[in-house]
Parts: sequence; C-alpha cells; structure tokens
Amino acid sequence: MGTYKGNVGNLMQHWTLCDLLIVAGKHTSGLNFIDTHAMAPIARTRTGTDVMFDRVRAGLQARHRSAYEQAWHRLAPNDGYPNSAAFVKAVWEGDFSLLLCETDSTTAKEIVYWLKGVSEFTRCKSAELFPDDWRKRFAEGIAGASEVGLRDRPLTLVSFDPYMYNRRIGAKTQNKGNLYPEDVELALDALGRVKGGIIIQLSTYSTNDNNPQGAVISSVNSIMVARAFTLSGVVRVDNKMMSLIYARNVSWADELANLPDRFHKWHAGIPVS
Repeated sequence: MGTYKGNVGNLMQHWTLCDLLIVAGKHTSGLNFIDTHAMAPIARTRTGTDVMFDRVRAGLQARHRSAYEQAWHRLAPNDGYPNSAAFVKAVWEGDFSLLLCETDSTTAKEIVYWLKGVSEFTRCKSAELFPDDWRKRFAEGIAGASEVGLRDRPLTLVSFDPYMYNRRIGAKTQNKGNLYPEDVELALDALGRVKGGIIIQLSTYSTNDNNPQGAVISSVNSIMVARAFTLSGVVRVDNKMMSLIYARNVSWADELANLPDRFHKWHAGIPVS
C-alpha cells in the first residue's frame, strides 16, 4: 500500500488544490490535470505524526466546512489519505483528463487499477499513467487540453509535489525526488507548446541545503516570469512548507490572490479539540 506523511504539508497542498479547483470551475468545465508525483489513490500507511492533521481528520464528519474536507470525508473518512488525482475527481464537476507520473512500481499498479474505474466515467476524456520519472514523460511532449478532448476554454493544471525545491543549479548529488531549476526549465519547455490557460502548483516542504523560502521564490520566479507566468499566490503553513501558484493565459488568475488569506483563515479555525 502507498504511504503518506499525514502532516500539515498534506493540509496545505490539498486544501489549496481543492480551493483552486472551485475557483477554476466557475470559469471552465474542462480540466487537464497533470501530476508529476502521483502517489497512491488512497495511501494506507502513514509515515509521520501531526496533531493538526489529526484534528482535521477527527472533525471531517462533524464539520465539512471546506471543499477539501468534504472530498476527504467522501474518499477516506476513517483510514488512509487520498492523492491529488482522487481529490480532482471528487471536487471537479466538469470533464477532465489525467496524466499521472509515478516511479514506485507497487504504487503504479494501484494507480492503474484506479484509472480503469475512472476512465469509465463519461466526464473522463483521457487517463494515462506514466510509470517512471516525470522528466522522461515531459521530454516526450505534453498534450494540450483541447488535444485530449476537452472543450470550453479548458485549463491545464500541473502539480509538482517534490520533497523540496533546491535552487542549486547543477547540484553534484541530485535527489530525483527533489525539484531543481533545470527541472522547471524542462517542464516549461514541454508546456510551452500547450495552448490555453495553464496553472502550476509547486509545493515544497523543506528549506534544507540553504533554501529559505524567500530565496526559493526568487529562484522560481526568475524562471517562470521569463516564460510569461505570473505568481498568483503563496500559501504557507510555516517557514518550511509552501505552495506556489503560477498562472499563464488565465484571465481570472486575480481571483487566486486571496488563497493565502483563505487558507490561513481555515487553518486558524481548526478546533483545538
């Protein structure tokens, strides 16, 4: 079975994803979702501990205050934790396509089984698993939303969920689970041929190896801005974990500007007991 941290990083990443989907759903009915680190549809083995995560889980049935909590309760009310694609399927109400990349062979098998069921939905126009490093799949080229059968001003949403973003270009010992500046360049090369609106959610969970959040944002911005992406929001859970939201050719991107405030309001409202 797949693993999950079960910490505030999960809360940050997926609350942000679900709220982003709600906003996007007001403007388009077509979503082309691409996940570079797919994980298991429902991971059963928790590898960490976190009081805040436990408080949210304990209140799922009682509160149902956010789209994130509602989806989590439907998908895994008592045990385990959903991945991003499962949240997309649960929250998105229009047509969608999925391109999921996963290196772990056991997890990949779970995704294949899950995708068989998902592909039977009429709303699902395409469902692909790439069972290897996402870099190889992006090097092959990325199809645009209209190319996978989506209409009505479809949006391409790309999720990067590495261990961390490391701003050290050409680091001698690179961890394939991390994201580096050259990786972002590779991804944007592939996305450069994709027409229509694109949103990128890039989450990072550590400031190790001299990667403070301010320096990370500056590093990513220097690459993104040169490719016509704008920073629409930074959702932080602490001084180590954050999700960066970038948009290109998205006329309604200004509606994402208050994502950080909405997250902190939600986070602050989590009951102590």
